[in-house]
Amino acid sequence: MFPLRAGYVISLLLFSVLMTGCTHMDINGSRPLNIDRYAQYMWGKIPGKYVGLKNPLPESTENIANGKTLYQGQCLVCHGASGKGDGPAGKTLVPRPANLAFTRRLPIATDIFFFWTMSEGGKSLGTEMPSFGERLSEGEIWQITHYINNGFDIHG
Repeated sequence: MFPLRAGYVISLLLFSVLMTGCTHMDINGSRPLNIDRYAQYMWGKIPGKYVGLKNPLPESTENIANGKTLYQGQCLVCHGASGKGDGPAGKTLVPRPANLAFTRRLPIATDIFFFWTMSEGGKSLGTEMPSFGERLSEGEIWQITHYINNGFDIHG
């Protein structure tokens, strides 16, 4: 049964890579992308402290609106207003920031995935994403998670 599961995971990752355009270069071939975090998550290789976490905050208009404010202050400069990785600072980063607008529609777009990503940042994966676990409270990171998973919409 394991090979079937592994094959499914690999197929899903490849599909995700193709659909997001996440090869190792962007469309003009000049800026590498980093898909290591997606692969690490899909293979179940995230730090143990994140396994099984659940967002303790209700998916309320208030939490989503607070998540939007936090996103605008912390994430927008790289990921852009609609999460496409096209913020002013993100346009120059190598590898470029993730397209969160698309990522949120993939099976990996769990609360755990986003909480882990924001908490740890990208240093271990060779990206410039800062570790927000050092800047924001857990509650604030969970609020941003709600905002992203609601499609950058405060009306959820």
